[in-house]
Amino acid sequence: MHDEKAESKSPPAPPKGADTVSDPQEKPKEVSWVRNNNFYWENSTFLVEDELFRAPRCQFIKHSETFRAMFTLPQADADAVEGNTDNKPIHLYGVTKIDFERLLNFMYPLDVLIALKRSLEEWTSIFKLSTMWAMAEIRDSAISHIMERHLEIEATERIALGRTHDVPALVRSGLVTLVNQDGGVTERQAILLGWEMALRIQWVRDKLLTSRYGCSCTFDENDIRNAVTSVFCGKPEWSFELEIFEPNASKSQRGKAQAGRRGGKKKF
Repeated sequence: MHDEKAESKSPPAPPKGADTVSDPQEKPKEVSWVRNNNFYWENSTFLVEDELFRAPRCQFIKHSETFRAMFTLPQADADAVEGNTDNKPIHLYGVTKIDFERLLNFMYPLDVLIALKRSLEEWTSIFKLSTMWAMAEIRDSAISHIMERHLEIEATERIALGRTHDVPALVRSGLVTLVNQDGGVTERQAILLGWEMALRIQWVRDKLLTSRYGCSCTFDENDIRNAVTSVFCGKPEWSFELEIFEPNASKSQRGKAQAGRRGGKKKF
């Protein structure tokens, strides 16, 4: 007799390890991943002169208040945000390609070993842009490396760099070199410095040479300071010390400094 119960038995279970077909209505499990704070970078496109650069934002945000404000402002339309695409880059005016590339290579070094041996020109580029964008830590690092090799920079360039970017130590270094230079300030240097400054430097040199006649003719910074005070004493309308040693001092600072010198309290 045909066994009906045998026909109603369920099919045997698939062998262990065999492929199974999942229920198409079953929802996949949601995976919750966390973005690493240090190494999940968002990039931006920059246009410098005629060249596009695409770099992470993180170091710009970390070191510059200007870029921090730019990148953290809420944006309604992502496609309209400057820097998100090549078609709408962040245009950096007044910056050269070589300077910007050197700054990027400092913040995101392509070769760590080469980065440890940067040239003086590279540090100068890094210094200029870090000053422009108020990147204090990067600027301090650049100044430190430049000052280690400051005598490799021509004296007038040291003075110009120091005056433009507010580094009195570079200005002092250039001044000491020019005062001690055989023959004094050259015509080419006078053109670069401006004739008024060149003449005043020469006056300081002459004052020192006269006082050291027959002795050593190498003068240090203190010798030059004393000569400056002697040569220009009684001329408060123009402060050689502040123009040379503190080139970016405000008028109010100059007034206080002049008052201090008249009271014998100003120290350099």
